[in-house]
Amino acid sequence: MIKTFRTRQICFFYISLLPVVKFFTMPSVLAGICGEDLWISALFNCLADFLTISVLYFCLRCENADFFTLIKEKFGTALSKTVIAFYTAFFLLKTVIPLCEEKDYVELTLYMTSPSVFTFMPVFSAIFFICLKKSRVIGRIADGVFFIAVAGYAFTFALSLSDTDLSAILPVGAHGLKSLSLGAYSSATWFNDGAYFLFFVGNFVKSKKDGLKILFSVALSSLLVLFFLVVFYGTFNSIAFRQRFALTEISKYTTAINNMERFDYIPVFALLFTSVFSLALPFYFACELSARLFNIKRFVAAVFACAPTAIFLIFFDEYFSTAENFILNIASGYFIFFGTVFPVVMAVIIKIRADKEKKYAVCEN
Repeated sequence: MIKTFRTRQICFFYISLLPVVKFFTMPSVLAGICGEDLWISALFNCLADFLTISVLYFCLRCENADFFTLIKEKFGTALSKTVIAFYTAFFLLKTVIPLCEEKDYVELTLYMTSPSVFTFMPVFSAIFFICLKKSRVIGRIADGVFFIAVAGYAFTFALSLSDTDLSAILPVGAHGLKSLSLGAYSSATWFNDGAYFLFFVGNFVKSKKDGLKILFSVALSSLLVLFFLVVFYGTFNSIAFRQRFALTEISKYTTAINNMERFDYIPVFALLFTSVFSLALPFYFACELSARLFNIKRFVAAVFACAPTAIFLIFFDEYFSTAENFILNIASGYFIFFGTVFPVVMAVIIKIRADKEKKYAVCEN
């Protein structure tokens, strides 16, 4: 079997593509729920993602197929189709908030006058184009944007640190476990990145110390998000929940910018460029799964994946707050189950079953 990905590409995928989608409205949402403890709520989700990917890797590292193919081989087509249907819905739901928040970000912060609703639509051309490509495109995107993303992170943090009051996040845990749990639950839509690893497991070229490299990249990705949240709250303190778009706000009060111009837009645009590819990820994997589920051509699957959100943005944009409340307050349980619980349980079951099959094979010989 020809492997689609390389370990390097998986590492770059988690470091460059996944943190940036958490830099728009998630910080203000968390700040509104649990104040200075926002980073602890995010930490819960980061640990869940790390656990999920660890279990998937160590249980399925000897397999030669992705998660969905393994389910088909070991449990039959019926269960496989059912699982694929649930994950298609998972990734379609995962497209809504990141896309809407970036659309609002671009329209409300980068334009002097109110733009048309169609201003953001060209982004769908890029997303649709990516959806038409084979799986190798994900690895190539990770390779291509890695240095741009890292430069954006470094420049943004460097500009922000001078105005950050780290004591603002103290005392730790002041809001109590209930608020921390609610924050972790409500922010689940931005996390549960272990679901992406379902496509990587068994489908990358093995090299030395794969597990260490992949888990290190996942940990680094989490640290970037946590550090961003700490810097964000350290900059705005008790009014952090009012700063809707953290990516722009976090560095705007830097002394150098006040004395010169807003050159912080250089890393902002670098991260915006990266975020376009990040936005495409749930669309791409929804397209991949719908093609398998309905046995349709890639073009039709791409239309199926992109059309619902495009229609929502054009005709029902005024209902975004309703959709956001539904996803944050209700659908978060769906993300947690299929992003963490189900993959972990199924990986352990597949591992146990594979060990039994090997044992029986040895006994028969």
